[in-house]
Amino acid sequence: MSVMNRLRAYHALLAILSIAAYLTAETGLIHAWLGYGVAAVIVLRLLMALTGAPQLGLMRFYPQFEGLKLGNALTHPMISRTILLGIAACVVGVALTGIALDGGRAIGLASGEQSAQSAQSATPVYGESDEAHEREEGGKEEGPLGEAHEFLANLLVVLVGAHVTYLLIFKRPLARFMLFAGAKKKPDQ
Repeated sequence: MSVMNRLRAYHALLAILSIAAYLTAETGLIHAWLGYGVAAVIVLRLLMALTGAPQLGLMRFYPQFEGLKLGNALTHPMISRTILLGIAACVVGVALTGIALDGGRAIGLASGEQSAQSAQSATPVYGESDEAHEREEGGKEEGPLGEAHEFLANLLVVLVGAHVTYLLIFKRPLARFMLFAGAKKKPDQ
C-alpha cells in the first residue's frame, strides 16, 4: 500500500471512530471501547511517523510561516497546519482524559476491588438522586477531568468543521483525494 493510501486509510479510520465515539457519548461501554479504539489509532499514527516517509511525519502538524504573504494568506499551508495541530491536540486530549475517566474498567484493567465497587454502585440506593448515582457510577464525567473531556470533544467538532470547510473551499482536490473520491475529470474540448 502506498504511503498516501496508508494516510487516507488512517484518516478514514480515525474519522469514523471519532464520530462514533462522539455520537455514543451517553452509552457508557460502547463509548469507552470506541475511545480506546481512537487511542489505538493515535498510537498507530505515531508508529507511522517513525517510518521516515515525509508525508507521515509529525512536522506536517506544525505551522510554518515561510512564504506567507497577503496574496496567499487564505491558501497558505499555515492555516491548514494550524487547524490540524488543534485537531491533533484535541484528539489526544480527549483520548487521554477519557482513558483517565474510565480507569481501565472498559477493557478489564481495573483492579478487582475497584470493579466490585463499580458493580455495587451500579444499583441506585432508594432516594438517591440520579445525578449523585451517575457521579458514583463512574460512567459519567467526574469533576474537572470530565469537564475537560467534554470541552475538548466539543472543540474537536468545531475544529473538524473548520478543517472540512477550509479544504472544501480552498483545497478541493485534496479533499476529494482524502475522501476516496477520484480526481474530477475535465470535459473534453
